[in-house]
Amino acid sequence: MSDLDQMLHRLRAVPVPAELAMIDTAVLDGLAAIRREASAAPRLMGFAAAFALVVGLAGGGLAGGEAASAQPLSPFAPDNPLAPSTLLDVHP
Repeated sequence: MSDLDQMLHRLRAVPVPAELAMIDTAVLDGLAAIRREASAAPRLMGFAAAFALVVGLAGGGLAGGEAASAQPLSPFAPDNPLAPSTLLDVHP
């Protein structure tokens, strides 16, 4: 027999510690707690999404003022405010 076989035979002869009898309940309690937390997560995400929607609608409604109309930009227009020549030009 090899050394490993001898060690395994000796280990088989050792009695099982009594603390291992209680490990099942601790593991199952931990799994139950994780399951409870996981089942509450979708509900909390729904509440968070609803809250974000309400805050967004309230913020948009309270912003007031007139809606800004977009003005067409042409890359070749001489009065383009985003042209590099106007952005880099030093205005006194």
